[in-house]
Amino acid sequence: MTLLSNRISTTKYALERLKKRQEISDKYNIPIEQILDLSLGDNLFIPPSLIQKILVKEVQSIDPRDSYPIDYFAFIDEISRFMGIQADSIYAGLTHNLLIQQLVLTATKPKDSIVLLNPDKEIYSKIAKNHSLTINALELADDFELDSERVLELAKETKSKIIVFSSPHYPTANQFKEEEILTIVKKTKIPVIIDESYVEFGKYSLVNQVQNYDNLTVVRSFSKAWGLGSVSCAFLVSNPDFINMLKESYFIEEIPPIHLLASNYILQNPYKFVELINNFILERKRVIEHLRMLSGLKVYKSDTNFLFIKFKNNVDELYEQLCSKGIIIQTFSDFDFFKDSDKSFLVTLGDIHINDRFIVAIMELLESIL
Repeated sequence: MTLLSNRISTTKYALERLKKRQEISDKYNIPIEQILDLSLGDNLFIPPSLIQKILVKEVQSIDPRDSYPIDYFAFIDEISRFMGIQADSIYAGLTHNLLIQQLVLTATKPKDSIVLLNPDKEIYSKIAKNHSLTINALELADDFELDSERVLELAKETKSKIIVFSSPHYPTANQFKEEEILTIVKKTKIPVIIDESYVEFGKYSLVNQVQNYDNLTVVRSFSKAWGLGSVSCAFLVSNPDFINMLKESYFIEEIPPIHLLASNYILQNPYKFVELINNFILERKRVIEHLRMLSGLKVYKSDTNFLFIKFKNNVDELYEQLCSKGIIIQTFSDFDFFKDSDKSFLVTLGDIHINDRFIVAIMELLESIL
């Protein structure tokens, strides 16, 4: 089985983002450190100093000559305690994308069919193409909700071997109805993989439902809500038999010690982070209320740390004008994969200062454009 290199893909995206910031800096004569990239759902509300203090403290607490200051199995036990689920239902890895890739490769063979949603994270289709799978993509309803019966029909018609999607969903920011997802899980025997990378911003998690179904797997990450980013890791919760299949196909992943230590610290000391997440959710509500008062924008409900917004016109001019103010948003003009993609954009929210900078900028632009 061929694995996409997580490090190569991560480096590629990082370099592309740096290149874009440099281009905007040169074009509009803005210092690169003043450019605000709000395009990819990064955590921009947890203070960097908080994570830095954790890293310094954890590194100083260990002997750097020790290869395993916290071993893999101790980390699994800590996740088990934190989540309230059995350790044999947990499998940890470096990133949620890599875990999803391992799940797909374990459950399928080349030429099999996979059901994906349209739109959804681009990485799923890349994984499928890399493994020579036949992709069957189902468009979401006009309100970006999930239609369980249509998913089941497509899976049956195409004899698909696996279903993969994110919820809370990227890029539309909404969390699908729990009953719709569970209907899919109940009525099919094939693996259903749910990417819950943004679930801490949502209404519920399916983690506690895994014990009730043999075919449900939930993937979680420390990179989004918890703010670890470059020192994050991830884990999945699944049927113990599926976990054993993963262990047979892959060596237990060697997660870098600093990633384990940082994630383990959060598991043992979540309270400050939970407070910050709750404060952010209140701040998200404030921003949505402000933006919904502006003419020319349709702001959708959000269960993530970003907003999905539809502009009255083609979004290209708005994108360029925001760039001139040192703000980068995510547009979908080049991707004809959902209705009005040329008018839609994504903006990541952060702390009050970041959010107010975006609000002021887009208010000024809408006054001049419309």
